[in-house]
Amino acid sequence: MINGLAEYKKRWDIETDNAIKPGLDAIRSALGELGSPEAEGRFVHIAGTNGKGSTAAMLSAVLQAHGKSVGTFYSPGIIDLHDQIQINGEPISPQALDEAMKELSGIETALTDFELLTAAAYVHFRNASPDYVIIEAGMGGRFDSTNVIDPEVAIIPSVSKEHTNFLGEDIKDIACHKAGIIKKWRPVVAGPLEEQVMEVIREESQKQHAELIVPGTPYQGMLSLKGAHQQWNAQIALEAAKELLGTSFDGQLAQVALSKASIPYRFEAYAEGLIFDGAHNEASIDALVETIRAEFPEKSIRIAMGMLKDKPYEKVLRKLEAISDDFVFLDFNNPRALPAEKLFAVSNSKIKTIKNIYDILPVNGYGEVTIVTGSLYLLSTLKNPDVLFLKHYRNN
Repeated sequence: MINGLAEYKKRWDIETDNAIKPGLDAIRSALGELGSPEAEGRFVHIAGTNGKGSTAAMLSAVLQAHGKSVGTFYSPGIIDLHDQIQINGEPISPQALDEAMKELSGIETALTDFELLTAAAYVHFRNASPDYVIIEAGMGGRFDSTNVIDPEVAIIPSVSKEHTNFLGEDIKDIACHKAGIIKKWRPVVAGPLEEQVMEVIREESQKQHAELIVPGTPYQGMLSLKGAHQQWNAQIALEAAKELLGTSFDGQLAQVALSKASIPYRFEAYAEGLIFDGAHNEASIDALVETIRAEFPEKSIRIAMGMLKDKPYEKVLRKLEAISDDFVFLDFNNPRALPAEKLFAVSNSKIKTIKNIYDILPVNGYGEVTIVTGSLYLLSTLKNPDVLFLKHYRNN
């Protein structure tokens, strides 16, 4: 479900295909009908399990600090589809997206919703002509609809188990999907990957004659984004920026840019004692737990969470129960959402309740921190101005 897409489909009488089909034939055919917008511009392609959005935001900040205009395509959206397509941090306007959808209304190739949005992004970036475009893969990489570009640099920040029904249960199979964004003679920057994953990335790099760049240490400067994992993402962004900018790269400009770079829902402090974090799989929960321990060693922690039913919710719960025995489970409106009752049933927490997100979620205040996590879709719903939960915090 892509929030806000239905309005454009209705306006331009666009029908989409509900079945997810492996392969790139449909998106390539559609883009061909549109004059191949994916062939214009200087692209960066990012695939990986976690760290894609943060790395993209930091790289964008560094490039902008050097006077470059930067388009970004994020997945998923925060509020709706407009913030998935950005230029210099500004979401695409309804008018600009309308222009792109108008072009798409004339094609004959049937696309899925995500393919449609991907095509719209490429059309918009062609129309706007930013200096660079950073593309975040939606799922996997090799057969993801974004993988129709020849990027200046490919980036793979992390690889762990996810979307196993599509990508496979074996970590090396998942790594193979991520490695699919590596292109011939184009450099690839990889994060601190486990050896069996790195083996796959290394083999694909050699096959494509692509230089493999692996930072030996994390970034040592100050960041606004919290967590040790963000230091690695920052260094990855720096290495990519050096490849893109060459001799014009300025380390001081980059340092200032990284200190200010931000992205919603990455350990975001919404109010005093209230943190939003979009962790939704085992690896990102591990990073969240580590960051909570580092940032709030003396605080009592309450976890408010809702998850999608295709995520490893029991394993996620066990990890979070290591730092808290106080949980609030949330129902939210998404066809893939796991009922809060299911989380309640499998939880080992001493204190646990179920709430609808449209109820006010109280925070006890001094001495306690509430972490809201489990799904970006949950957090984007909470950003809705009609949700009483947020009205409470705006008024206090």
